[in-house]
Amino acid sequence: MAKITRFKEYSFTESMVDDFIKSFDINEKVYDDYEPEVKEILNRFKERFGDKRPTNQDFADFYHELRSEGVDGLLIFDTLEDLISNSEDDEEEELKKSTPYERIEKKVLSDLKLDTKLVFTFGAGIGSLYPVVQKMMQNLSISGVDMTQETTVLLTIACITIIYLEEKKYKTPEEEEKLTKDSKSMLEELRMRGIGDGIVKKVMKSIESIKNVFSVVAKHLGAMVGGVIDMFGYTAMLIPIMNAILWVIGKYDMSVDAVIQNFFSLGVGIASRIAKHGLVELINKLKGVISNKTKHEIIDELETPVIQRFSDIKHKDSEQEGDLIKEQ
Repeated sequence: MAKITRFKEYSFTESMVDDFIKSFDINEKVYDDYEPEVKEILNRFKERFGDKRPTNQDFADFYHELRSEGVDGLLIFDTLEDLISNSEDDEEEELKKSTPYERIEKKVLSDLKLDTKLVFTFGAGIGSLYPVVQKMMQNLSISGVDMTQETTVLLTIACITIIYLEEKKYKTPEEEEKLTKDSKSMLEELRMRGIGDGIVKKVMKSIESIKNVFSVVAKHLGAMVGGVIDMFGYTAMLIPIMNAILWVIGKYDMSVDAVIQNFFSLGVGIASRIAKHGLVELINKLKGVISNKTKHEIIDELETPVIQRFSDIKHKDSEQEGDLIKEQ
């Protein structure tokens, strides 16, 4: 099992990738230990789809089913990678129908000779992040940085690749080596565009904050989301939620910093007044996705102070509770 140091405080000049890669245990755990689970995943996939390639929606439903039974999300993707990846003919056909972001994505991957596994495996999920990242960065207004769609795609893929390295249970050291090399190439390219490691770290933290928003809603719909990468397995749920998040970010001109300040603490069950207000508006934008009952359940949870959710926590003086629960 890899030991990974989570990001805390860093100087803007140090290499983000080198800092956490050096903390990996040499004896990396591979998926050989999961052989029975791999066979079970393959058998169930074959039973469900036969020789047909599933649609994104069908695969999202299948993934959701396995995750709800406790199967590791990355193990599912790694096991089924060759069965869900598009053929060259399919890719050419999809490119004709693709959005500007998707066409730029293909160019960035080709120009920098990046590994395509992440983008092709989590394509629709990563694609839903591009406009969100671009809007947050534009609201940050960094002097001298032209936040084009190409820079947005490069920044997003770099962040997701590093997050993947943080969360990944590697199959092989070669995979780790390739993704690490890609990360360094992307970070160098971003530096030349005026985006240093410090900004990359902020964007990574904002993506984790967005994952926290997604989790607040998705868990009421039966989704099991651990890390950021898990989120991409729920395409049908993710895209409308991302669209709602983009709407909230646009309405309130939220930058990367504002998203972190208001939504990062959701990961430990704490919501600021602004976060609650934004989430209520976000939920209202999901009328076609969640029921009124689910909407009220989510709002009730946000209104319940986190300390009250743990029955094993007892206070000697209940009148002190107002001082203990701080808006953050």
